[in-house]
Amino acid sequence: MNQVKVVMFIQVLNSFVSGVLGIALPLMMEERAIDIVTIGFVFASMPLIFQLGRMLFATVSDFWGRKPFFGLNGFFSVISNSIYFLARTPLEFLFGKMMEGTKSGSLWAVNRAFLLENTERKWRILVHLRTVAYVSSAVGSLLAGFLIVHFFYEGTMTLCILAGAFVVPLSLLLVSKRKKELSMTKVLRILDFRKKKRIFKVFLVLYFIMGLSFGFVGGFVFPLFLRSKGFATETIGVLLGLQILLAGLFSYLFAGKFEIRKLVLISGVFYTAVLLLFGFSGTAVFAGVLIFAYGVVEGLLSISQEGILSRIANKESYGTDIGLLWTGHHCGRTLSLALSGLLISTLGFTAPFLMSATIFTFFFVSSYFVLKD
Repeated sequence: MNQVKVVMFIQVLNSFVSGVLGIALPLMMEERAIDIVTIGFVFASMPLIFQLGRMLFATVSDFWGRKPFFGLNGFFSVISNSIYFLARTPLEFLFGKMMEGTKSGSLWAVNRAFLLENTERKWRILVHLRTVAYVSSAVGSLLAGFLIVHFFYEGTMTLCILAGAFVVPLSLLLVSKRKKELSMTKVLRILDFRKKKRIFKVFLVLYFIMGLSFGFVGGFVFPLFLRSKGFATETIGVLLGLQILLAGLFSYLFAGKFEIRKLVLISGVFYTAVLLLFGFSGTAVFAGVLIFAYGVVEGLLSISQEGILSRIANKESYGTDIGLLWTGHHCGRTLSLALSGLLISTLGFTAPFLMSATIFTFFFVSSYFVLKD
């Protein structure tokens, strides 16, 4: 079976489950009387766990090959969704988030690297991966509200468990390509920052800034923001599902249409403008319209991110380099996710939207000039 198609199908299942959880978990935690500050801290745990697992798995996979980690992804998917099925307290949801972060880390440690190794059209295949992820997540989000209403949270989690379990036999269809023996000397050489290009080091910092911006509107923020505007559960799922679908559509339509540097600038300006408008959206209708606008912007952002990755990652260590580049992003995202709950509880939803817009300006302006050099 075509190796790229197998990986894409695994991505479909993962992103579908992520789409469902993105709607179900914040609403489930709110209905189970968990306050928004605690929800923020629970969600903040995932990016850090995700990145630690991703770096470990990515580094090892550069030596042992990618196949084992796709199977590991299915295993942790079953574990994390089973925990959510049973969870009632913040500690239980926190444990589920840690397992979910490990699950996602095992996949994103190897999916990009696997595809880059199996195709010549590197930027396009990465954009295609993101498009598949967006569309699958959109379908999950679109269905989430209806699943919750008709099958309750327990039935929804059961579906997620089954989708994760199916990843395990799928991973066995991949061809194992063990590369070389793992040794600490070789690992340290790959991780040695002194041997990385200057542009690589700069983007480690810039990705931290990007993650800091995204965390203020990540995870639980949009579902609970729409709930505060009076939207029903099914409507929240439909709106966020269509948002993600638009992101996937625009990432596919505009892939390769712009030079990376120009796209970074265009998407950055639009992102800042949309987030500022979110901060002052008074009516539910206006908020709903902005959700769609955000989907368009997110699609453009994904193309620029994948373009940067394909340009500065070293082909000898794709897994490790991509993992390193996203380390800063997820450290920043962890920090701002934890702060977002506190901001919302004291200043309302306007505060995180304005923080995100302001901080992202530093990312896209700096990136524009760095890429010029």
